[in-house]
Amino acid sequence: MEEKLLYSLILIISVLFIYFVGGPIIIFASLIVIFEKCVFGRVNIVPGIEFTTLATILVVLGYGWVTGILFCIFVPMVIPTIINGLIGEKGVVNPDFVILGVGFGNIIDVFCVLIIYLVRELDIFWIMLIILIFKHTMNNLAGKLKEVNFVLNYIEITVGFLFNLSIIYFFHSFWLYLLAI
Repeated sequence: MEEKLLYSLILIISVLFIYFVGGPIIIFASLIVIFEKCVFGRVNIVPGIEFTTLATILVVLGYGWVTGILFCIFVPMVIPTIINGLIGEKGVVNPDFVILGVGFGNIIDVFCVLIIYLVRELDIFWIMLIILIFKHTMNNLAGKLKEVNFVLNYIEITVGFLFNLSIIYFFHSFWLYLLAI
């Protein structure tokens, strides 16, 4: 009971953070990350589909690197962990789903914030491509260092690139509009 009260308190603080930083970009980015980590992640049967990269790019381009780092700490790590802790194992179909969403990928996301900030003058398509190359390279390097018989998941990498680049390409004018608000 005390654990759920603590989770609820941290969730309220995190939601207040999003509200006070505010704006359509951070609200949209938070919603797609929470959807990915709390809903889609439970049933994800197609490897490579994720929204955190897009959300991070939007937040950094819209608010800067400090807010981007705070976003990477609170939204992909803290809020989904609390929500998933409250929901538990209900509705989980994905065998790779974990309730605790803290890991090496979160550290990579913080480095991505800095890279996005450095290349912020480029078009959002090229920023996404640079970040995807960096994230997949780092994740595969970490996999090679952790496992003796590491095998690249070509399907996940291909789907990840195609999905994220397609979202940027086909909704390009929407992302630019959202960033201009």
